[in-house]
Amino acid sequence: MSNYNGYRCPVCGKAFVQGDDIVVCPDCGTPHHRACYRSLGHCANEAQHATGEQWSPAAGAEAGEDSAQTDATVLCPRCGSHNPAGNIFCQVCGQQLTAGQAPGASPYGPGPEQGYHKASVPGPEDLPSWMDSLLSRVMEEPELIPGISNQDVCDYVGPNNLVFLLRFQRLAHSGIKISLNWCAFFFSFLYCFYRKMYKLGILLMLIILAAMIPVLLAAVPLFSEMLAQYGTLNLDALLDLSSPVVLQYRNAALLFQAVVSLVNFFCGLFFNTAYFRRVCKEIQAVQATGHFSSGSPEYHYALARRGGVNINAVLVAVCTMIVLYILAGVGLSYQL
Repeated sequence: MSNYNGYRCPVCGKAFVQGDDIVVCPDCGTPHHRACYRSLGHCANEAQHATGEQWSPAAGAEAGEDSAQTDATVLCPRCGSHNPAGNIFCQVCGQQLTAGQAPGASPYGPGPEQGYHKASVPGPEDLPSWMDSLLSRVMEEPELIPGISNQDVCDYVGPNNLVFLLRFQRLAHSGIKISLNWCAFFFSFLYCFYRKMYKLGILLMLIILAAMIPVLLAAVPLFSEMLAQYGTLNLDALLDLSSPVVLQYRNAALLFQAVVSLVNFFCGLFFNTAYFRRVCKEIQAVQATGHFSSGSPEYHYALARRGGVNINAVLVAVCTMIVLYILAGVGLSYQL
């Protein structure tokens, strides 16, 4: 079949793209979308059949030229800026560019519906004034820091890329190292694994596990004394027991709670700063080691593959903690 890409269907007016189901009128050769031809029931140029007029590519040259001009740049649906046709995200505001892309048809791997996150952010007309001002600031400064553009950050971060981009902008310009992140506060080291901050996640997890050791050591004499006096382990026996070992256990438990709280506050206040440094370092590594030009589709795909999130790492960390808790309980039972 001939290549009709760029020419327009005479029924719906849309330009043909790769993968469209196209049928051609047997009388005049006019191409149609199959669904459009069926809905109309006949050729759109049926009136010209009597004159013997034939459709030719030259007749659609103007449509092809318009389409080529449109394909040369992609218009961002949020900020209205023009981007190269190969861009995955807007190089100004970070909005994902999906116009004109067939679902899952990317030659470099998963398409936007398969591998990339599309930020569900309302349009400019629906934004509150404070968010609109922040977006305006981002659009005025296409580079986060010299050598790293907003689009690079959005490609690497993936989910919630615009939220992190705004945080990184504040960190880069204010010089303040404290930035609140509620997800990191509540999930602490697990959120580090989710964002592929593996070294920081392992370090914080080891600190929490180390804080549990005094609790386990204090629990051995406490439970032994409870069994000796009451023959059972329950809350009533613990509250009724008056012994120095109870105070030791309570102090160890308070120390553990204090360590957990400190880890949570550290993640909540300083995770964004640590993640900002990590993102910049990883993007620079891709720029230094990648065998492709900066700004090419391969470059943006490499950033998306290297960054993003990893839910499997979170599951591994949770399973590791559960196994360690079980082993600690078995070891405690063995000591008793």
